[in-house]
Amino acid sequence: MILSVLAQIRQTARAGDILRAWRMFESAGLLASQAPDALSLKGRLLKDRGLRSLGDERRQLLDQAQAAYMQAAGERRATYPLINAATIALLNGKTQEASLVATRVLELLESGDHEPETRYWIGATAAEGHLLLGNTEASSTALELAIAAAPEAWEDHAVTLRQFRQILERIGAPGDLFDHLRPPPSLYFSGIIGLPGDENEIREKVGVLLDDIRPGAVFGALAAGSDIVIAEMAQARGARLNIVLPLSLPAFRHISVAQYGGDWAERFDRLIEAADLVETLDRTNCLSAPAILNGSRVAMGLALRRSRMLATRAIALHVGRETDRIAQAEAEWRAQGLEIHDLTLDYSVPASGAGFGRAVDRTVLASTRPLPPCSDPSVGAPELTEEGFSILRFGDPVMAMDHAAAILHMAPESRLGFDCRPCAPESGVEEDAELAIVLARAAPAGSICAPWPQIAVIDLLAPDYRFEAAGDIVTPLGDFAIGLFRLLSSA
Repeated sequence: MILSVLAQIRQTARAGDILRAWRMFESAGLLASQAPDALSLKGRLLKDRGLRSLGDERRQLLDQAQAAYMQAAGERRATYPLINAATIALLNGKTQEASLVATRVLELLESGDHEPETRYWIGATAAEGHLLLGNTEASSTALELAIAAAPEAWEDHAVTLRQFRQILERIGAPGDLFDHLRPPPSLYFSGIIGLPGDENEIREKVGVLLDDIRPGAVFGALAAGSDIVIAEMAQARGARLNIVLPLSLPAFRHISVAQYGGDWAERFDRLIEAADLVETLDRTNCLSAPAILNGSRVAMGLALRRSRMLATRAIALHVGRETDRIAQAEAEWRAQGLEIHDLTLDYSVPASGAGFGRAVDRTVLASTRPLPPCSDPSVGAPELTEEGFSILRFGDPVMAMDHAAAILHMAPESRLGFDCRPCAPESGVEEDAELAIVLARAAPAGSICAPWPQIAVIDLLAPDYRFEAAGDIVTPLGDFAIGLFRLLSSA
């Protein structure tokens, strides 16, 4: 029973949901456990919390993490907790302690008299020990052999490479020493809608790029045309499909796929069936420019989250025409200095059905207590609902997030709801704020609660703000997956 619980908590932590993993650990009654597996996981969670904290809190959490790992090792010849204790010591400024424990680990590995581990983790542990002692050449050789023994264990590779990056930063070595060993990139794709019957040109050009990039997962919509072609070709090369639609699946299929005729609808259905993930973002059936922008931002944000989780790259691929203007989401991707490949085609087929609906991109911030006025005069003063919630409406999600974070600094017990989505231009505060109010009610003190995965737009637009997936809530509006943001000092 305890192993199952530990596995769930470990999986949550690996996904980056540190707050939720720690709450799961506490709720399972594991804080006082003396079981080695529980102590190792405790050390890992304390380390993650410490690295997201500052000052004395950081030092204390890292001290506790090192102690938990050393306690997990005890008198056993256990390399896993020992190497983690050594790395935490280095990250906490205890260089001599780190060297002593790392040397002990390498001696255990050399002797062969140690607790059993997989070939990958034995090699990765040796690589980490050499790196802690400053021997980057031996470290690189050991890690290459470890990855060759388990080439598809991407999450394990990512855990190792993320830890190595922290070590490299601490010892002042180049941060790209192990970049050649990173897992396959995440790819965001987008492009023109509609194609002529002959797809040879696009297939040839896309094939060359996909063979070069070799993505492990792709993220985007599935409009008739280049979207579907890219998704089909990526899937054929083994990439995992993550589909993000800006509105309900039936509405998107009708508006952006079926009306283009041919076999687009059948190809769309096959890809939806094969996808690892299908997210629909809007509660309406209206396709609008803000809805498309929102869908692109969320897909980009999810691609970025995967790349960070796996310690790899995020790349964008866009198929367009010479006469096209750069889309806003593409410009935002470029503004973050992210890699993008543009393919230029000479044609597209116009739609023959419904056009865009009217909508505006709006972010709503709701609070259970009075909000201070926003510093931007274009936002106006907070509005009050009949239930007494304080509401601010923004045209820019980053401005809204900056203001929300400032509120948490000024009033650390605040409970905030954050909802970013297309809205009708003439909608009133009660209509716009409906979900944000529900989220504010659900928010723990000192946090911002937002719908998931919609809040992944922040991963693109303001990556310094990190929301963590926090499960589902049941509301009068339906069940919602949520993300939570807390200030570092509250983590």
